[in-house]
This record gives sequence, C-alpha cells and structure tokens, in this order.
Amino acid sequence: MFTKDYEWYIKHLTVHSGMKFSEFQFVDSIASWCRRHGIDEADAHRPLKIVTGNGVTLLIAKMIPDQVLEERINAAHIRSQLKSVNRDRADVLNSPEKKLAYLFLKELSLSNPDLAYDDLAADEWIFGQLDRIGLTDPEAMKTA
Repeated sequence: MFTKDYEWYIKHLTVHSGMKFSEFQFVDSIASWCRRHGIDEADAHRPLKIVTGNGVTLLIAKMIPDQVLEERINAAHIRSQLKSVNRDRADVLNSPEKKLAYLFLKELSLSNPDLAYDDLAADEWIFGQLDRIGLTDPEAMKTA
C-alpha cells in the first residue's frame, strides 16, 4: 500500500479521532527515522507511529508491504476468534481504507495506558471507533 495515495484519508481519520497532530511525515522506514532521532523502535516494519516532543507528529511509512498489512489484519482475525468463533469482527476490514483505519486506530490505542498492553481490549476499542465513524455496519455483523 502506497500510503501517500491515502493522505487525504489519513487526515480525515485524524479529524474523526479528535487527535491534533502538529505534522504528518511520510518516511521510508519508521524504524530508521526513530534511530536517527534517538527513539527506540523494535518493529522494523511499523506502519505508523505517534511521536511526541515538539508537538505531536504522525509518522507514516510511505509504503506498507502487503505482507505486513495482512499480518496485522490476520492478527486481528485471530484475536477476534478468541472472543467469538461465531463472529469475526475483523471481516469488516475488507478495503484498503478500512485496513488503514485499523492501523491508525491501533497506533492511537497505544497511547492509552488502558489499551496499550491489552490487544483484545484495544481491538474492542478500535472496532467501536470504526462503528462510531461509520466504517462498519454492526447490524450486519449480528446476522453474520
């Protein structure tokens, strides 16, 4: 996924999230950017990262490889099945925009101490946010 093609959508998501960013930076590698700026980052393929300091910056990998994108979404599928084998909330992540919204909200959840270390709770919050901003149809999921 070439994220620069979705810059308008990322900005749209930030408005709906209520998060105020002082800048957006599209970078080749978030891990490399972090190393150059003295910030620890163990995830070599991190797709997005919120950095605080002089304002709040949203780092966005210019290119998110399909394999990385699918790994992150598949993890959401697995966690969803832990909660219910009858309903996989991650099935709604069926477009590039929804997948990007999931990744953005996942990054946003890391800044919440109640969600940062609990992937199941973070996913519940993320899917609630996706419902709130109209990217999912919870009624359709009830019949699935």
